[in-house]
Amino acid sequence: MKKTMMFLAAIFLAIAVALPALAQETLPPDPNMSGRFSANPPGEFIIVDAVILRPLGLASMAVGAIGAGLAAPWITSPLSCQRVNRELLQKPAWYTFGRPLGDSDF
Repeated sequence: MKKTMMFLAAIFLAIAVALPALAQETLPPDPNMSGRFSANPPGEFIIVDAVILRPLGLASMAVGAIGAGLAAPWITSPLSCQRVNRELLQKPAWYTFGRPLGDSDF
């Protein structure tokens, strides 16, 4: 039993020492990478988006909700109701919560 335990411990030790050496293996270069790092979108725009544009989006949602409430008595056709809903409620909500952080296509 003691010999078996020593044998298993020796195998475990050999594997534990050999595996980190295999982790150092270099990978072939990725053909999709151009060799230099470029963030898309740039980090500065992500910060500006999170700190300035998203709070402005929340404010535009509040203004849109107030505007939709004020326009409610004059909305008579379903087409007008859909337009007010899309322009004053859905677009500001998507701008604030739906688009990816730092996305400049708005």
